[in-house]
Amino acid sequence: MKSLDSPVKVDLYRHISLPVSAIKFLQLWFYIPYSKKSIKFWLAVTIRVFLGIFVFVIPTLTQLIYIVRLLASGKAEIQEIAATINLVLTEMLCSFKLLDLRLRRDVLTELSDQLISEQLNCFETQRILEKGVKLSRRLFCGLLLGSALDVLVHVVVVPSLKNFETIPLKMDFIFIDVNDPAYFDYVCAYQILYKPTMITTYVALNVYPWSFMCCANSQLDVLINKLENMKELIKITKAERSCDESDAYEIIFKGCVLHHSAILRFTKSMQATFSGQMSLNLFVSACIIGTTAVQIISIELPRHNITEVVWVLVYLSIIIGNLFVECYFGNSITHKSLKIPTIVFAGPWVDLPIKMKRNLVIFIAKAQQPIVLTAAKIVPVSMQTFTTVMNWTYKGFAVMNQMKK
Repeated sequence: MKSLDSPVKVDLYRHISLPVSAIKFLQLWFYIPYSKKSIKFWLAVTIRVFLGIFVFVIPTLTQLIYIVRLLASGKAEIQEIAATINLVLTEMLCSFKLLDLRLRRDVLTELSDQLISEQLNCFETQRILEKGVKLSRRLFCGLLLGSALDVLVHVVVVPSLKNFETIPLKMDFIFIDVNDPAYFDYVCAYQILYKPTMITTYVALNVYPWSFMCCANSQLDVLINKLENMKELIKITKAERSCDESDAYEIIFKGCVLHHSAILRFTKSMQATFSGQMSLNLFVSACIIGTTAVQIISIELPRHNITEVVWVLVYLSIIIGNLFVECYFGNSITHKSLKIPTIVFAGPWVDLPIKMKRNLVIFIAKAQQPIVLTAAKIVPVSMQTFTTVMNWTYKGFAVMNQMKK
């Protein structure tokens, strides 16, 4: 039997505090906390417009133009096209996620309010909840570190090995030649400056839904822990409230029902907030994995291009890891929600009054409907979906590799 911790107040907002702080630091938060008559309001609007143009529009647009012109020239190399497409897809995914949350900011606010509501704090177990908070924060730090190292290698290390003879990211500004010495240094500086903002936004937007999913997992763990230790809780409640066993069970069971209802509302709000992003993430991740596979098999003499091979593999690992974490959390929520009716049925209900048994049957029937997060309300976010995506991308990689041979 798992030991119970004493109820202690846990700040559940720390699940999302790091990604929220990152977005606010970059001046990209979805609300402007100033009056429209204030100079600070228009300054904030100006900063957002500037960042939108120079971080999210110009880089993606110039890379798309570069791909189109490269294809039109007839001198395109598959490896170069695949690498540029990967970066374009990543940046477009980041931009669409930011725009989607901006449009859903009211639902996002409601979800954040539920995170710190009393309903999700009614059965607090410090050990379990703290573990979930730490996991959320470690995911942010780990993904930020990995993404930063990957960008550092791609934007600084690889070009330095080639004596900075070409710009790190392939761009076409139409009216200027980026390889012209008069513009080359400025373009390089621009790429080195905009990329940290882009990558920090990308990490924050990826970890944001993970943090809420991690919280939902923790809440289910707390509820399961309470139900598994029902006998011990009954003894404690009988001693504290001087009541019989049936009354003690009713008190505890009522709290569990309220907690379960709060978890259902929380996951429903989470579904409404991130469903579109989950579907987009599944589609874009599959495309990126496929194009990265093309990029890998197109590298000539891998032993002489170790740095480039390492960069591509790290990039691929990050994309696959992002997809895995999302599917793992979604699968975990479904699996844990399915455990609840079984645990309740295994509890000490045999000697309860008929009325309580009826309530128990109703709760078990309701809990048998699993909590399933879906992408676009169609595809379940689960390990089976992750396996399917990886299976199809591997088949595509195998076919392309066979064609190369």
